[in-house]
Amino acid sequence: MTLGEAIAYVTSGVYGTIGEIGVFNAILIVAQLFFAGTLVILLDELLQNGYGLNSGISVFIAANTAETILWKSFSPMTITSGGETEFEGCIIAFFHFLIAKSNKLEAIGKAFYRGNAPNLLNLISTIGVILLVIYF
Repeated sequence: MTLGEAIAYVTSGVYGTIGEIGVFNAILIVAQLFFAGTLVILLDELLQNGYGLNSGISVFIAANTAETILWKSFSPMTITSGGETEFEGCIIAFFHFLIAKSNKLEAIGKAFYRGNAPNLLNLISTIGVILLVIYF
C-alpha cells in the first residue's frame, strides 16, 4: 500500500512531472516515500505493542501540530505585506512591532489582528481551545 501511494504521488505530478524531475529522481522520490511510510507504520506498530503511551499515528499527528504552532509563533522568516517587511512568527512580530513603530497602540493592534500572517489572537485562541479540550 505504501509503495502504491508513493508511485501515485510521483506519477500524479505532486513533485513535478517526471519529465521535469527526471526518471532517476522520480525513482529516488518513490524510494524515499516508501521507506519513510514503512518506517512510520513500523513505529506505529511498536507503540501499539506496549512500547509507548498511545497509537503512533496520533502521536505523530500531535507532534506535527505542536511543531506548526511553535513555528508560527517563533518563525524568524520575513514576509512583505502592504509594502513593509514583517516577521512571520507572531511573538517575534509582536516585539518587532513594539520596537519599530512609534505608535505602540497601533503596534499592539497589528500584532493581535494582522490578517496576512499568524497573529497573537490566533495563538491565544489555539492555546485556549487546547486547554479546554484537555480540561474536558
